[in-house]
Amino acid sequence: MASNKLTDAKIKTLKPQEKVYRILDSDRLYIEVRPSGTKVWRFKFTHQGKESSMSLGEYPSIGLADARILREEMRAKLARGVHPVLERKQLKLEEESKLTNTFKNVALEYYAERLSSKTENYKNQFSVSMEKDVFPAIGSKDIKAVTSADVLGILKNTIKRVRSQKNRGTGEVTAIQNRKFIGAVMRYAIATLRAENDPTYAVRDVVIRPEVTHARPLSKDERIKVRTRLETYGGTETVKNAGLMLLYTMLRTIEIRRMEWSWVDFDDRIVTFPKAAMKKSREHILPMSDQVYAILKNQYLNSGNKVYVFPSVYKSDSMLNQMTLNRMFQHLAIEDVSAHDLRATASTLLNEYGYDDKWIEAQLAHADDNKTRASYNHAKYLADRRKMMQDWADMVDGWKQ
Repeated sequence: MASNKLTDAKIKTLKPQEKVYRILDSDRLYIEVRPSGTKVWRFKFTHQGKESSMSLGEYPSIGLADARILREEMRAKLARGVHPVLERKQLKLEEESKLTNTFKNVALEYYAERLSSKTENYKNQFSVSMEKDVFPAIGSKDIKAVTSADVLGILKNTIKRVRSQKNRGTGEVTAIQNRKFIGAVMRYAIATLRAENDPTYAVRDVVIRPEVTHARPLSKDERIKVRTRLETYGGTETVKNAGLMLLYTMLRTIEIRRMEWSWVDFDDRIVTFPKAAMKKSREHILPMSDQVYAILKNQYLNSGNKVYVFPSVYKSDSMLNQMTLNRMFQHLAIEDVSAHDLRATASTLLNEYGYDDKWIEAQLAHADDNKTRASYNHAKYLADRRKMMQDWADMVDGWKQ
């Protein structure tokens, strides 16, 4: 094997042979010529008494001068006790980790591993949060590199986005929810050894939740407007029927939206909501007034072949959007009236008319701390609630002008 230093001219003359052969340049730097014609720079070295070698790249992409510079860099690493091959492998692993341990990949893993037992509504909220606000900002970023500044930027942009959409609110609640979701993903990354800190902690008090506006009973004038204008509501019949159900039943908006035909019993004139559908995780029975019976019979013509009684206007296999019913009130040109105000109205008026508060609480599906008593009252009050709900529906119709 020749020991004279190589030149570019000499390297160009090297021809492939049946077997691999190497030509020494100097100080253990070789060029390796393979049968395919490929020429590769190799550097031999000794680390802790053990002989090794490594590739420094292909010729002519790595020229002679570059190869000599790389060799000197490797010798400097060896002088510091660093094994250049092992270091290279570690750097490669770190680069691969940056590609696989992006915030988005970890978030999707968290969704699959930790949210399987959550409700569909919660999982949908998480997905929407990620797709709308989080992934566009940090989805492709190595999760270890996500900073408090990143999270703060997401919170500010979330508020800006929500405020730009008419009738969507001021954005603070959505921003706080986004921070909580990001924090959950970060803590999962910490638990699985892919991150070391939770950057949401430093910005936990940046966004203040707005003061809750509690539901209030409607004034006499508002009650008249709601019932009268709903009669001539120009939207879809499904949304109109859902609005009338809110007036007649004292149900929450989510309970109206979740209602399934399999829960409706026209023969016994009841709707039985399973525990999973209720805020307090208690089965709830809605006795049908004549008005509710008529609405459901009418609605059956619209959606009787669907799962939901009140399906989405645009996606018939999904429930109504959570904002649809509140927007309905806005279209009725009634200021500051929400669906939840109707429950407060029913509770207030029925109490004023002297109905037993236990019947009212049962119909509102408020939880009883005593589970045994709650189960007993559930059956005991059904007949009383049926009469009360018919009286209530008649009262509501009395508002119409």
